[in-house]
Amino acid sequence: MTPHILQSGSHIARINTVQQPDGTYEAQVFVRLAREPEIAETYIPAGICATEKEAWALAEQRATRALKEHEF
Repeated sequence: MTPHILQSGSHIARINTVQQPDGTYEAQVFVRLAREPEIAETYIPAGICATEKEAWALAEQRATRALKEHEF
């Protein structure tokens, strides 16, 4: 699937899922200030899930927390 973008004020979180060789899905979160280029993103591992749907939900939860707590 295509990455999703969440924004809170001047902070951006980009979420994605990546299928692993064993068939599981890695939930990924990348955060940065909106004025910064993508190269400045900080990667936050969100976890591994059995399904893509679970991985998307986990990534969104982790991104929401990162935005709320300003984890950059």
